[in-house]
Amino acid sequence: MKWKKERDLLIAQTMAFVQSVAGRTTEVEGTEVESRVEPIPLDEPTEVERPVETVAITRPSAVRHSELREEIRGRVAAFRAHQELFNRNRDEYCDSVLAKVRASTEHPSTAPGSPPAKH
Repeated sequence: MKWKKERDLLIAQTMAFVQSVAGRTTEVEGTEVESRVEPIPLDEPTEVERPVETVAITRPSAVRHSELREEIRGRVAAFRAHQELFNRNRDEYCDSVLAKVRASTEHPSTAPGSPPAKH
């Protein structure tokens, strides 16, 4: 079980190092939370104390349902406007092609070498 004590010592030293580098206090949503780790000297292989630290658990700020609904409504409206633009362009193109086809069938052109049309 000596390896467990060595592992715990290593964890405690690592936490102490992290705290010394990062600073002793951290700020969570405008309030300071002090976290501390008790350093354990290496030359004392007796009982290993677990590091003591205070953890503040905070929830991320929730997005309001009304904000989400407004964003969804805006995106749906933009999508519908885009689809209507496509529909209008498609209808205009279809009308122009049909007009060209009708114009070409009403007045048959006389190609060179073809007999003249009789009325």
